[in-house]
Amino acid sequence: MSEKDKTLLIVILAVAALCGCFMISCCAASFFIVSHADKNTFHEIFESGIVENYTVDTQNDRLDENTPDTFSVDINNSDGLSEAEQKIIDETEKVRGLKSTEKLAPTYQSEEELREYLIDQLDEVSDEELADELLLYNVLGFAPKNFDLRQFYLDMYTEQIAGFYDPEENQMYLIKDDSPYENALTLSHEYTHFLQYNHPEFSKTLQYDDDFCEDHGETCLIINALIEGDATLTESLIDAESIIGNYRDQSGSSPSSNVYDNAPKYFQDSLLFPYVYGYDFVAYHYLKGGFEAVNDLFINLPQSVEQIMHPEKYLKDAPVEVTAEPFRKKIADEFDIIREDVLNEADIKMLLSDGYNENWQLSEQQASIAAEGWGGGSFIIAKNDGKPLFFSKMIWDTEKDAEEAETAFSLYSDRRFGQSENTGIWKSEDSSSVYLIRQNDVLYWMILPDNFEAGSFISLLQNGSIL
Repeated sequence: MSEKDKTLLIVILAVAALCGCFMISCCAASFFIVSHADKNTFHEIFESGIVENYTVDTQNDRLDENTPDTFSVDINNSDGLSEAEQKIIDETEKVRGLKSTEKLAPTYQSEEELREYLIDQLDEVSDEELADELLLYNVLGFAPKNFDLRQFYLDMYTEQIAGFYDPEENQMYLIKDDSPYENALTLSHEYTHFLQYNHPEFSKTLQYDDDFCEDHGETCLIINALIEGDATLTESLIDAESIIGNYRDQSGSSPSSNVYDNAPKYFQDSLLFPYVYGYDFVAYHYLKGGFEAVNDLFINLPQSVEQIMHPEKYLKDAPVEVTAEPFRKKIADEFDIIREDVLNEADIKMLLSDGYNENWQLSEQQASIAAEGWGGGSFIIAKNDGKPLFFSKMIWDTEKDAEEAETAFSLYSDRRFGQSENTGIWKSEDSSSVYLIRQNDVLYWMILPDNFEAGSFISLLQNGSIL
């Protein structure tokens, strides 16, 4: 990320409890992070004015001439908008094509007040929940065992905070001391969230919480990528400078990003994933059909993270539902299952490329090629006596895709665990056994601790169960 593109990350508080999404979730207290897009980049796409059959006028009515979809919402803090804030909100509603009869005014707090707010939210996440989260990161090589996850989350979010919208309380917070330009961008982004969460047609999609996400991590990530991509696109189309003047050069020194810059690679990639890929996904469909096409995405959700990563596959490449039975039952007989969900294409890519030890990492290109061709997947993380077990089952579009993934997982396992003495079997430093088994277009990758009866488990798998 260049210095030009480095702007504040916005912390969005979506729910107050731990969201049980695997890998590319934002984990503790469900804080969702978004990066501001470079505003020049998107407008360059529109230089021709026409993309496929959709005409875009970036100077006048940039979207269409339709009257914005107007709806009513009861809010308690709609008074006190300044003239500049009102202009930003009006412009956001015009660009996005959604209009609320009541306007949500931001509440301004100091960085210290927002830090205390984050501390309070993190305090709601128990040490046991964070320990289970860290156990997952340990077994997958994303963080060392002595990593202080609670302190890291607090440091990360307080370093990057620029404001957020709380949909449960219907409140929007901005930082008092940010420049007018930065606050204008943040206001546009967060006001878009207000429009999303209160739009009647989107309500079914956005009625999700931590309990739902505990069992539907894939769906929650898809929703988050959609709402953040939409808000980032809307923000990128707002001409804040024409409304508030050119404050870009008066914002002072660049915000600190030491914690983010020094974070393990997995945390950098996973925190930004919904917004980078979400922006690309939403922009792809916007260019084809304007915000009417974007609205349809909320009604007809993408079926997989793969479709977010490859917008051209939207509603065309349905994922295969992968069952972990009968292996799940055997795991549950011996271990306590902490989490189970879809193992998606992004999970696989980051698993191969985001180890905290750089010597383990495959290149971005290698990992991307290996993860492409994903057809479906599932995972289980379990523990017994403090020792973690990880089981994953992946189905690929073709046997060739499965072979490519097998080669990549084998290379990663060699780098992380050392050369295998037996083909497809490695030993870790903590005496866990690592297995890589392919059956036609199905691939299994497992880390089984020494207090788990691995022999009968592997026999069950090798006997041909490829459900």
